[in-house]
Amino acid sequence: MKWAAVVIAAALLVSCRTGRPDGVAIAPLTATTSEEAMQQLRARRATFSGLRSLMRVRATTNGKTQSFRAQLAIQDEHRMELTAYTPVGTTALTLKANGDEVSVQNRLENSEWEGNANDLARSFGFFGAGLTPAEMAMLIAGIPPRDDVQYDVDAAGLRRASFGDVVVVFDPPAFPAKHVVVTRGEDRVEIEHLETVR
Repeated sequence: MKWAAVVIAAALLVSCRTGRPDGVAIAPLTATTSEEAMQQLRARRATFSGLRSLMRVRATTNGKTQSFRAQLAIQDEHRMELTAYTPVGTTALTLKANGDEVSVQNRLENSEWEGNANDLARSFGFFGAGLTPAEMAMLIAGIPPRDDVQYDVDAAGLRRASFGDVVVVFDPPAFPAKHVVVTRGEDRVEIEHLETVR
């Protein structure tokens, strides 16, 4: 009986572990001024070949707050995937985007949805606010996705970005990003990047 309890406990521990992303750590910027940092960030955008980040997320949308772990995978400036995990480490939801096309698979509710970023914005307002989901993902990772977004830059990385009524704050300023807060109206998402690799 003791042996069965040990096996069950070990299985639960293994199932609770959210997979850490495999890959090479991303080197920080080497800039000494904000202008030099922006040049380095634009150079990284020009040679961007994807990244993955394990994150802790606290999201408040439509008056409801949820906290969860997630993994963000950005393949390029058009494609991204966000996987949200349950407290025991199983997949709760997967959001995939290619350009403006979005699909969501909700395993908790056993449902699927397909549409565009504007449709998604009705339930999650940060999407469809001027950036595609992949561009928003790049910004959350600390890479300026386009030049028509307003940026405040520190030598270590982005400090703040804004477009439309969305404000993204990086505290501390760093690349890759460490702690990010995204706000739009009453909606707020706090993201802590636990590990970011390419």
